[in-house]
Amino acid sequence: MKKLVTLIVVTLINFSAFANADRPVSAIKTELRTEIIKLLGKADFAYNKDISTTIEFTINNKGEIIVLTVASENNTVDAYVKSKLNYKVITNQTNIVGKTYKMPLTFVRS
Repeated sequence: MKKLVTLIVVTLINFSAFANADRPVSAIKTELRTEIIKLLGKADFAYNKDISTTIEFTINNKGEIIVLTVASENNTVDAYVKSKLNYKVITNQTNIVGKTYKMPLTFVRS
């Protein structure tokens, strides 16, 4: 009887471990990118050509985006990205806290 109970407990633990498997990293990154694009919105500064940059950021334990660097020579782009993203809370609640991300970003002239 003891062996049967032990076997059932071990089986339940294994099933629960597989049920809580994390989503694929690519899905998490896609959701995070979509949310960042939504937070940035339409640029409120004037530019007459496409501007490409790379942002490096992390997520703190409160779920806030912390912009580390904006790889742009244009100070306006730097200030815009930081003002729109820094300390904004993301709704994507996954295991992404403390990781550093790099994301290419292009402002397309319309």
